[in-house]
Amino acid sequence: MPQSARVLCRRVSDLRSAVEEALDFLGYEFADRRVWVKPNLLSPRPPEDSVTTDPELVRCVVEGLRRRGVGEAWVADNPGGALKGRVADFVARTGVPAAVGESFRDISATPVPVSLDSRFVSEVHFSRIITEVDVILNLPVFKTHALTLLTGAVKNLFGIIPGGQKGHLHTLAPDPVDFSELLIDIYRAVPVPVLTIVDALRGMDGQNGPSAGRVLAIGKLITGAHPVAVDSVLARMAGVAPERIPMLRIAAERGLGPVSPEEVEVLGDFERIRGFRLPSQRLHRVMSGMIRGVYSLMRRWPALRHTRCIRCRRCADNCPAQAIVMTPLPTIDRSKCIRCYCCVEICPVQALRVPGFWGGVGQNLLPRRPGRTPA
Repeated sequence: MPQSARVLCRRVSDLRSAVEEALDFLGYEFADRRVWVKPNLLSPRPPEDSVTTDPELVRCVVEGLRRRGVGEAWVADNPGGALKGRVADFVARTGVPAAVGESFRDISATPVPVSLDSRFVSEVHFSRIITEVDVILNLPVFKTHALTLLTGAVKNLFGIIPGGQKGHLHTLAPDPVDFSELLIDIYRAVPVPVLTIVDALRGMDGQNGPSAGRVLAIGKLITGAHPVAVDSVLARMAGVAPERIPMLRIAAERGLGPVSPEEVEVLGDFERIRGFRLPSQRLHRVMSGMIRGVYSLMRRWPALRHTRCIRCRRCADNCPAQAIVMTPLPTIDRSKCIRCYCCVEICPVQALRVPGFWGGVGQNLLPRRPGRTPA
């Protein structure tokens, strides 16, 4: 079986040793290469929240690359809500900038245009660093995602795109399956190899991933040279057939990677996570077979936990559809909301959430309360 179809699932007792094994397993010659170490720095949250990549993992990876004679190892991401030139300050609470010191790089300015073979958009912009490196070492976190079900190796590459452009792309493909297709379009356009070590030291499941779900102690690293193969193993760990994840199904249909258990060899300490909670699938299962009137009862808008809201305006300022106004709490204009859930991801105090299936039905049946986010 080719190396790209092999995935290592290793329980971690000593992080440095586990990282060394992962780097060796990847089979890549890092000496004199320029490497973009790409963590998930979604928002300014502390490591124990399991929203962002563990800073000690990032530090061990950078140190491991240096021991292998790497030419450059730059640690960088494009978090939503960060001002240009202020990314390190914005994500300081994650602990990553402090953990890697001068290896941290702000890539928020001067993006480069990239042609995209996609039915949604013909051109996007990637951070310029993509033209300066030989390889991406992808460090996603194992989490659920309200829109894509799971976020891992492929979804983490959405962070190649800087700033508000990510929000604009959400408006072009607001449907969960369409957005998954767009992510595969972007993945296919990445011009350098992508190697992956998934941070599953802690993970996140539940309806409100990737920023407000239930934190899980998993204690593993998942490593592979093919992002799609890696994500297929994450799906199996979550107890779901890989082809049920739209991103993976689309990737398989396009011949972009191995997905089925017969195609992907898993080495090490693989086991299904008991009780892992995926976001509700009822909506997606019934959507195609229901008439429009019934479907309209199942749409889910972000809902506000009023007592948690600190009125910071991040949800309103970063809404790609400009659907949120402060009155003084966030109020969502349903006629504009594209249900991308960017506001849920970016909220620093988990005041916004995605309702479950019946909560979504209730949103559509109960009268709205003036001056408040529909709930």
